[in-house]
Amino acid sequence: MIIGFIIAIALLLILIGYWLFTQHHCHVHHTTLLHSGPEQLFAEVSQLEQWAAWLPWQWYDDSSSCSVHYHSLNYLEQSLIQLKGPHIGLISCHIEACQAPNSLVFSIASDGYYPCPIQIKFELTTQPNGSHVLHAIAQAELGFWQRLQQHELLHQLMHDTRLMLVGLKAQIEQDSVASMRFEHLEIGPLANIDAVTRPFIVSDQPMSQKMEQGFRDLITTLGPENQPAGPSFALYDAADPKHHYFTGKLGITIQGLSPCEAEPERLTFKGRYIGLRYQGSYHHLGLAWHILKRYSELHGYRHARQRSSLELYTTSPRDKVDETQLTTLLYLPIH
Repeated sequence: MIIGFIIAIALLLILIGYWLFTQHHCHVHHTTLLHSGPEQLFAEVSQLEQWAAWLPWQWYDDSSSCSVHYHSLNYLEQSLIQLKGPHIGLISCHIEACQAPNSLVFSIASDGYYPCPIQIKFELTTQPNGSHVLHAIAQAELGFWQRLQQHELLHQLMHDTRLMLVGLKAQIEQDSVASMRFEHLEIGPLANIDAVTRPFIVSDQPMSQKMEQGFRDLITTLGPENQPAGPSFALYDAADPKHHYFTGKLGITIQGLSPCEAEPERLTFKGRYIGLRYQGSYHHLGLAWHILKRYSELHGYRHARQRSSLELYTTSPRDKVDETQLTTLLYLPIH
């Protein structure tokens, strides 16, 4: 019994030591290829009034407002950009350093949105072939009790920093695939869908490849006499982007089905859903889902995980539209 007690104490001390010395720091680093040069980047970040267009918190609180305070008309250092809203609180971006035209550093302070101050650095580097790479680096040091929130903060910074990077690129190169538009939809029930479906599991291959094959198989099963009566969709029973594991059903809306190999079913959706209309490349669908989930959390709604989430493709590559014009409706079940 004494030996067991000693082992338990030793394990507890190891756990405390691990928590004290390894969970105090958050570091996130994202990159993207920038076809424009440093002059275009500096021209964009110098317009402090335009920061609200690429800072991510506006998408979590559609009642937010932005204010700008220039410290000097000639220098960006010490200038202040603030976003304020009933759901995000007050978030302040204080420019600490600017080495024009390649580097910008600013700190983020909030009255509760983040558990600690954050430092963000944008840096543009030039590759040997002459192309430019834009880096977004986020860092944070957590206090003792704040370390309990390390995992949550890291998850939040991963997405917020990525949204900043993609949003800034979209402002500089407005015709690029970085272009994204979001519109929050009304909360309510979803209509039933008559469709043919097939299950899918994604774990060891690209999501786009799996979906493309799945929808192609469904169309083949329907045959030439049965054209889709509405948008195709994906129902997610489980989604774990960190481990690239997704399960659910792919479906095609049908009406008045002629004899074929497919077996139609009626899908019913119980309870309420909160929705988001996203226009942009499928490459950024994960960011769209993050915005919807974060918006839902900040507005006091709880994710009903026992019910499936829905992706509805109102336009798709089959419509032969530009990648930036693809429109997807996201629906998250809530309590």
